[in-house]
Amino acid sequence: MPHKGVWLVLKQFALASYALYLLSGMVITTIGSVLPPLLAYYDLSYTVGGQLVFLGSAGFVIGVPFSSFLMNRLSERALMSMAASFVAMAQLGMLLLPPVEWIFFLNFFNGFGVAMLETVVATLMMEVFVGRRAVAMSYLEVSFGVGALVMPIISSLFIAQDAWRFSFLTPGLFAVFMAVAWWFISYSKENADVAESLDASTPPPPKITSPRTKWLFLSLFTLMIFVYTGIEGSLNNFLSSVFVSYLGAVPYFASLSIGIFWTAMVIGRVATGWVIRKVTYSRFLLFSITGTLAGLTCFALWKNAIVAYAIVALLGLMMSGIYSITMVYANHSLPGMARLVTGSITGFAGLGQAVFPVFIGFTMDHADTSAALWLITGFAGLYAALLLIVFILQMKLRKNAAVVNGVS
Repeated sequence: MPHKGVWLVLKQFALASYALYLLSGMVITTIGSVLPPLLAYYDLSYTVGGQLVFLGSAGFVIGVPFSSFLMNRLSERALMSMAASFVAMAQLGMLLLPPVEWIFFLNFFNGFGVAMLETVVATLMMEVFVGRRAVAMSYLEVSFGVGALVMPIISSLFIAQDAWRFSFLTPGLFAVFMAVAWWFISYSKENADVAESLDASTPPPPKITSPRTKWLFLSLFTLMIFVYTGIEGSLNNFLSSVFVSYLGAVPYFASLSIGIFWTAMVIGRVATGWVIRKVTYSRFLLFSITGTLAGLTCFALWKNAIVAYAIVALLGLMMSGIYSITMVYANHSLPGMARLVTGSITGFAGLGQAVFPVFIGFTMDHADTSAALWLITGFAGLYAALLLIVFILQMKLRKNAAVVNGVS
């Protein structure tokens, strides 16, 4: 256990990191929260609105490798202050309602800044809180989820007062505060919190000596996160539409499905910090994806709106810890590669959120909602298959190591 002074520094660093993820959750949902009045103000179609959202995702995807590149050249403190400044400029710039071309640019810039925040914070969490990575990441995800829940509420209050543009003010000012505050945050990777593990006792990973095998594992984990965020992004964007077109719900009640989903996600992420102290990473992920697969299957088969709300809550609980624990499991399996692993996973997460909803939207337009639901279910099955491949490869490596040790 670090001595008291070091522990206070680590606690300060952790709280500041959670605040940045809270900011990320807020700004990632700002445009979506005010999209209808924004499009009406600029006289734009929903097709153009979709392009605006996609551009934000593109900024995120480009921002991840850029921030990974800068991490080897600038201090993390400077990077996080810079990223918060980018977000502040984007949010406060949109508050001014400039010409529409600038709105597109600013939303791209917004996604770019969020990518920098998430990449740097997640990487530092992997490096600083070695003994409690899963717990730390679950708290980050809770913070993000709270931000994603709070921002639509704030926006709805401003919209009700016909002052929707001021929705950008709250995250903008918060970003300014964080940009300044991070210059006063202390931390040290030399005093990393490794003495007391809060995560479950997970067997040490099999030793990987071959670069080819390391890249194989990294590819599997990045594909897993790509598929998972595709599922989450598809549900975020089309859950309300599914309730309207597939279950016959009225739009007002259909929109409640997203609130239920994210409420369950936040509750689940709070619980993840406790559950992961009791089970291994692999068992947690296997249970979570099995529950997700079962929930999606029931959703596709059971065409009842009331039951569907319960299934949505179940999906939120089951999916809540998959992203964070996949990232932790990947770092655990590939020790010494935190920056590459975390950067790759964060980048593919943004790519999955951008790409998969396009396929789901196309399927809903050209086939039917049922086909889209089965496609999302298929994504969950693919994640489960990739997870099983990771298990099999790790078992094979352990078996080979045991044979070599037995011979020696």
